[in-house]
Amino acid sequence: MAYTHLTPGVELEVSGHIYRSENKTEVAELVALSMEELKQLEQESMEKEEKIYQSICALLPDWTKQAGETVAVRKAMEYLRIQPVNHTSNQWSAGEYGVHEISNMVYKMSWRVYERTRWSRVTQRSEVETWELSWHLYFNTVQRPDNTRSGLRIAGQERKAFKDKAAMDKYLQGRIAAYAHLFTEISPLIPKGEEGRFSVNGVLLPGYSVETTVDDLLALLDEDDGMEIQPKKPRPPQEKPVIHKGKKHTLTR
Repeated sequence: MAYTHLTPGVELEVSGHIYRSENKTEVAELVALSMEELKQLEQESMEKEEKIYQSICALLPDWTKQAGETVAVRKAMEYLRIQPVNHTSNQWSAGEYGVHEISNMVYKMSWRVYERTRWSRVTQRSEVETWELSWHLYFNTVQRPDNTRSGLRIAGQERKAFKDKAAMDKYLQGRIAAYAHLFTEISPLIPKGEEGRFSVNGVLLPGYSVETTVDDLLALLDEDDGMEIQPKKPRPPQEKPVIHKGKKHTLTR
């Protein structure tokens, strides 16, 4: 038999080759028959081969279905092996090389200041010439998510230069304040359309939720529940006190 193999959940290959036999006995018996008889035997033999071939092909859908189950089990195991993302629980922390970071299960923000210095002949020491600020806001994604396309970085700047340190600090605090609302919960809602960054094999990982839009809420309504939107009733006229010449009157509008 030729090369035949099975890679579970991936590939099934069955092939066969027949080689010329050196057994002369079987041929010796056949040469005693006429050409017409041999042609008939050949046709019958090829028809039997075809039936065997069709029976083998008929099993391929069974293998495909079973292989799909194998793949599904493997995907479920892969899902369970995913480790939760590391985060700082919405607290700023300082790491190596002056990198400061705050993060939760969905977002991560970091900043770093690089001081560019020059040698001063006047003071005979190295002095800071500019402060260069780098800051970035990312999705804090898990390893091997479904969605790995570009767009992981939400916002940020690389080495924005400042001549004045106070101006740099003010700008940095403004950036931090602009995105502070993203760091009030350990697992904030995932923006609609970005759930693939926190899903593995089509399933959202534990602890995550996706923002609900108006369309999503409407889709949850049962079309046959008989609910109708009632028009608003006009509000009754209100009496408003009016002060006139020291007396209190009521004015109906």
